[in-house]
Amino acid sequence: MTSEEGALKPLTGSNFFVVWSEIVKNIKILLAYPVIFVFWTIFPIFWFLPFIFQGKAFVGGLQSPSLGNVTGISDIIPFLVVGAILNSYVLTALWGLGESMRREAYQGTLDYLLASPCNKALILIGKALSESISSTMFAITQMVVCVLFFGLEITVGAIMPIIFIIILLIMGLYGMALMLAALSLRYKQSHDIAHGLDYVFYIFSGVRYPVQSLPFWGQLISKFLPLTYALFAFRSIISMQLNVFWIYQQMLYLLIMDVVLIFLGFYLFNWMEKKTKKSGVISHF
Repeated sequence: MTSEEGALKPLTGSNFFVVWSEIVKNIKILLAYPVIFVFWTIFPIFWFLPFIFQGKAFVGGLQSPSLGNVTGISDIIPFLVVGAILNSYVLTALWGLGESMRREAYQGTLDYLLASPCNKALILIGKALSESISSTMFAITQMVVCVLFFGLEITVGAIMPIIFIIILLIMGLYGMALMLAALSLRYKQSHDIAHGLDYVFYIFSGVRYPVQSLPFWGQLISKFLPLTYALFAFRSIISMQLNVFWIYQQMLYLLIMDVVLIFLGFYLFNWMEKKTKKSGVISHF
């Protein structure tokens, strides 16, 4: 073994240790508050129940020919369930990873974290992976409940494409969450921005209704949101609209958006980290 190989191996092991330690830490914090599981598993279902009752009141049942003509899904429940499940990833990404820097400041560990000799991107990767694990746990429980009680049908052949769509969605959301983390370093409070982005996704991505029902300017905004393309592809799969080329096209759009968002997220975070260290505001509460 050459000296370069010997130096590379400890470095790789150290990088893995940083990421793994961050994952373990965040999972332990999550497990320390079991009520979080109850909230993210049960309450998203309650969020779309009023729309089911609203659909029954307005349409006279749970089947809507108008919805079917626009989206290919005439059944209201699967349409709403998919929106609720994927939107939960938006919420956990924006409020989880996006607010992670602020939580470090509350816990008094932010200064130590930023002063550590490791690459800060590795810490963010660890936080992102831990959020992915928790979000997937919540999503699986939501899907099981919806399959058992709300008639959501997911075939075995659809599982792998759905997993790939969710991975692409997560990547794009974490790019945006990194930008929120960067703002937390400088301005200390990104809560209001995360809340605003949450509403932007909710209104313009077609979580509760088809994007086609939005005005032109609303549909234009939806094209810049990764959740829009994930919902298009996911709903097309479960509705058995096997226009494979169209589904792959939505995935390609989502992948391109992921690359842009992740690049901007890491660039903004690294830039903001250097700026706050030089200005001295990093220690401000």
